[in-house]
Amino acid sequence: MNRKNLRSDQRGQSMAEFLVAMAVLLPLFLAVAYAGRYSDVQQAAVQASRYAAFQTALAPGAQTDNQIEDQMRARFFLHGGRNGGKIQSSDTASGQTGSATSPAWRDLAGGNLLNSPNDVRLTWGTAALSAGPGGQAMDLVVRSAGKRYEPGRVAQVEVTMANKLDLSSNSPSPLKIAAATAAVGNSLNSGGSRSTRDAAATIVPLSKIPSGLNTALDWVFFLFEPYGPELGCIKPDVVPTRRLDGTQNAGGCL
Repeated sequence: MNRKNLRSDQRGQSMAEFLVAMAVLLPLFLAVAYAGRYSDVQQAAVQASRYAAFQTALAPGAQTDNQIEDQMRARFFLHGGRNGGKIQSSDTASGQTGSATSPAWRDLAGGNLLNSPNDVRLTWGTAALSAGPGGQAMDLVVRSAGKRYEPGRVAQVEVTMANKLDLSSNSPSPLKIAAATAAVGNSLNSGGSRSTRDAAATIVPLSKIPSGLNTALDWVFFLFEPYGPELGCIKPDVVPTRRLDGTQNAGGCL
């Protein structure tokens, strides 16, 4: 074999090695690019599930499940620059398409990875509370206030996207990205001063004292402390200025 043929063989070998390396590395490079996009969607799904779970746990009945789903789509899966970047109570994803989603959620050709906000689905489940001593003790406290612990709610978010990681087919199955969050609201939460009054009256039922006996007790207390307690009177959890001045009237009873 002469030197000319040897150089030709080496060039052919280098070309073959380059093609083999590209066959392995090119899909890897593409996968890295898309992995970042899908990871961003995963984070959005996690935040969306947290929003939905806490929204229904802390304010049950304030919105329907469909309203929460619509606002979740608008606030977590549409472009953040809409409305000047501000969150509004009227946020909705109705009528929006994939072009309204984040520009980061595009394939290398500029196509939408998320075809429509409607491809984001919100489903609900329940989470039983602990049946151990701690759970039983808390349930007793809540029931003593005339309330009850509702089961926790699980918000399950599933995002259906174009699958660019599967290169084995011209039309691969959609890629599904999911996240779930469980949340339970504190059943001792108050819906206002009157709600607090009703709960307190259940635990300490001084408000149930007959009016005649209550009047007699007021006179007894007045002999020792003119500005003493008013039995059966529950006032807002706000200290009026005149109460700080030591005057008798600290505001009306609820």
